[in-house]
Amino acid sequence: MRQTNAKQDAQGKFSSSRRPQRRGFELLAWFMLILLAVGCLSAVLLTPAQVHAGGSARTLGLWHFDQVEPSGYYTVTPDAVNHNNGILGGDPSPALVEGKFGKALRFEGVNFVYVPISFLVGFPPSPEPIYIPISPSLNIQDEIRIDAWINVQEFTNASYNNIVVKCNRVDPSWENVTRVVGLAVRAYPSGEGMQASHGVLSGFVFTDREGFNEVVTSTPVVTLNRWMHVTFVRSSTGMHLYVDGHEQEANVVSGVRNPLGKIINGTEIYFGHDSKMTIDEVSITDLSPEALTAGAQIDIGPNLLVAIVTVAVVFAVAWLLRRAIQLWLVRQKP
Repeated sequence: MRQTNAKQDAQGKFSSSRRPQRRGFELLAWFMLILLAVGCLSAVLLTPAQVHAGGSARTLGLWHFDQVEPSGYYTVTPDAVNHNNGILGGDPSPALVEGKFGKALRFEGVNFVYVPISFLVGFPPSPEPIYIPISPSLNIQDEIRIDAWINVQEFTNASYNNIVVKCNRVDPSWENVTRVVGLAVRAYPSGEGMQASHGVLSGFVFTDREGFNEVVTSTPVVTLNRWMHVTFVRSSTGMHLYVDGHEQEANVVSGVRNPLGKIINGTEIYFGHDSKMTIDEVSITDLSPEALTAGAQIDIGPNLLVAIVTVAVVFAVAWLLRRAIQLWLVRQKP
């Protein structure tokens, strides 16, 4: 009986001596895993999310113009950040050529790229037009920025050599199309008597309170057969034009410089219409503070998802490591 008790006491002392060792291994394992989790989460959450290649969270359309592909009855050029693919129009359609960055689209004055925003139905016999939305995100109403790389081969006889123009139509006829917002090269034939002249850059908006408003550079800034980056901005400070990153002095030729009200909605966007130029890397960006806030919220999403997956993996590894330590300690018992 004493021998049995002695054996039990010996076993009891052995178990008691193993318990702190086992607890120490578990605490060490948990400490290491917590450090791993903190490191992973810090790397994930402190790294800015890549929302879209080549665009920011507020860029609503980005057309690289470096590829065309069939899509049903049409040939399209893809939008890199959303699904606002451009449809190639005209005969012949715009051609892929060497651009500023890779490929670009060359326009010959008789072709264009078309992006539908809403589909117009309901004109007669309906008393009012009815619009079916297709790409309503492109209807920016407050602050907007339009960017493009252009290489103008020739000025056409059209009043507007369009780079980007959003239009609104209330019936199928071209006569009732309104310019809403856009960027163009003004190239009036000599003697027409207009305020603008060959090679000036134009930016314009149509608002619900001020109507049509346009500014043009005070001097010709567009040089033929040379790549240049052009920008039009409508912000809280008014309308601004930039060439190669530098703001240009601009004159008001219609309306006011800083029109009140919201930009009216449009039904379609055209690139290169009535132009003989090569266009590359077109983007349309919403500059309103609300869009910036929404963009910041969107940026968190991908990082948060990765963080959740990381935590799940860390705790799964922790459970497996804990079980492995338990089995190892059991096997160490005599």
